Amino acid sequence: MNTKAMMLSMLATLLLVALPWVLGARVPGYSSVQFISELGAIDMPNRSAANGAFLLIGAFWMGAVEAARKALEPNKMDPWVRFGAIAFAASYIGSVVFPCDLGCPASGSANQLIHSTLIWVLSAGAVVSGVRLVPATSIKGMSALKVTLVVIFLVLQVAAWQRGWYPGVWQRLFELNFALLWVLWVWRLPGRQSRL
Repeated sequence: MNTKAMMLSMLATLLLVALPWVLGARVPGYSSVQFISELGAIDMPNRSAANGAFLLIGAFWMGAVEAARKALEPNKMDPWVRFGAIAFAASYIGSVVFPCDLGCPASGSANQLIHSTLIWVLSAGAVVSGVRLVPATSIKGMSALKVTLVVIFLVLQVAAWQRGWYPGVWQRLFELNFALLWVLWVWRLPGRQSRL
């Protein structure tokens, strides 16, 4: 195990899980069945705190990807793994630049359409990265996590249009599944000192 890559990956995962729960608990009327990006929606109370949290989550995920890349040197990181994980991190940063409308409706303003498209494309990066991580390891259960990641992502797409399907719950499950895959993969990286 590479200590620096593992530390950053664990911290990124902790931020990914904890910050939306903490922020959501502070917003009256917000529930975990709603999308996480609704915390940073236009006209949402505590939007500044949500934007700061989104930037922090994105930055730490990018740091975790870079630490993992350096841990693999002199070998190269699979470009699809790297691109997908960076895209996942960028989805949080993209939520700051293109926030959703209040309530994060399936259709809405031009900003909402850009938000929905951008976040969907960038979040799909986690699927690409997660699917590509599996062959690089021999950890029992990784294949099941890969299948679960794809299935949850597909259900999340339906839940985005059918709000009674609790899109926020599916989003949290999807992100947690990806983070678990990532941490298990990083755990198997070489244990030499990182030069990050």
